[in-house]
Amino acid sequence: MKLTKKVQLAALSSLLVLFLSGCVQIDKATNQPYGIVYDYLAVPTQTILNWIASAFGGNYVISIIIVSIVVRIILMPTMFKQMKTMLMNQEKMALLKPYIDKMNERYGDNPTPEQRMEVQQYTMDIYRLNNVSLTGGLASGCLPVLVTMPVYSALYNAILYSPEISNSTFMGVSLGSTFLPIAIATAVIYLIQGYISQLYMDETQKAQARATLYIMPVMMLMFTVGTAAGIGIYFFTSGLTAILQTWIQNQFIRPKVKAEIDAELEAQGNSVILPDTNNTVKNTNNAAAAPTQQTFAQRNRTSTGKNSGKQNRK
Repeated sequence: MKLTKKVQLAALSSLLVLFLSGCVQIDKATNQPYGIVYDYLAVPTQTILNWIASAFGGNYVISIIIVSIVVRIILMPTMFKQMKTMLMNQEKMALLKPYIDKMNERYGDNPTPEQRMEVQQYTMDIYRLNNVSLTGGLASGCLPVLVTMPVYSALYNAILYSPEISNSTFMGVSLGSTFLPIAIATAVIYLIQGYISQLYMDETQKAQARATLYIMPVMMLMFTVGTAAGIGIYFFTSGLTAILQTWIQNQFIRPKVKAEIDAELEAQGNSVILPDTNNTVKNTNNAAAAPTQQTFAQRNRTSTGKNSGKQNRK
């Protein structure tokens, strides 16, 4: 499961980089860019960038920052919908994990192939019965990103192939040349964003997410270190808005998701649907089958109390 998520993230990131950089061709005779992405997406975006820059005395850094922020704001509803679906799956999986662990403990450390198959089938069944999407990470996670790719591609290629931006400078730095400090700053911003996204996770979720914490910062560093400073400013600004987006997710979306799952459990009589002949087993009578379950509101209060204790000790 962990490996699959890492592979999906790496594949999606690689696809994004390929889409951003590989959809515009260069005419060898004129050395001018062309193609569907450039003609119908990048050129109109360049017009907007030029118009905003002219309003700020030809300052293309301000123009890039404004357009980058506006694009992120426009796409936020789509990204929030993606986040909500993924959080719903994560939280439900955390709720069902003790039951799956209990099934694993039944067969000990060296289960037979048949027993492994039984555990896998049990896991699939308990997810299905409790409305956990087994393809949520791919269908609900990747598709919204794919939908936003043309927008990001337009902005990326507009900056990359704009002669006005390439010939502009900011504080003595050419926006058309590479600039290592902006690449490092971009990587740091995405590292901070990844850290913030894990603040409200429980320990199990943190352990799973920790392995992917450095993937995006490293990829952003590798990508921006060899590109123009204008592109670096675009990604740096996107990283800053991603931090804001993550804060909104933690403060508003995650609690709402937890409340929805609590309400769903309450409607079921605080029961988890198990793949057996009884179909449902009350949590209050389920101590022998699995550890006692807390509602997400209770878990959140417990987690908050621990964090407050740590802060008080400091």
